[in-house]
Amino acid sequence: MKALKTTAFSVVATTLLLAASCAGTTKIGDVLSNSAKYEGKEITITGTVGETVWLAAVDRGTYQLGDGTGTIWVITAQPPPQQGLSITTSGKVQAAYSILGRSYGTVLIETKRG
Repeated sequence: MKALKTTAFSVVATTLLLAASCAGTTKIGDVLSNSAKYEGKEITITGTVGETVWLAAVDRGTYQLGDGTGTIWVITAQPPPQQGLSITTSGKVQAAYSILGRSYGTVLIETKRG
């Protein structure tokens, strides 16, 4: 009986921790479906890293971040994270962005990763 109570407590504690870590995050699909609402605003998103690009000529990188509701390009001044990692990042939404002639559409300009 004691083991069952401990397990139940662990499940509840883990659920609360996950909910707290997701609190304050925005779904990527929401940003993409209403970019005008988020334009210029600081948001936090969580997802899995897809394609990454480092543009040495402009000392910038980009990486795709997907959360199941959509995929967005993140523009960063630091090296992009490893593909396949699950990360949380914050930044300002910009409705249109291009680097060296490549257009990225709606992006997140990263201000803090972690």
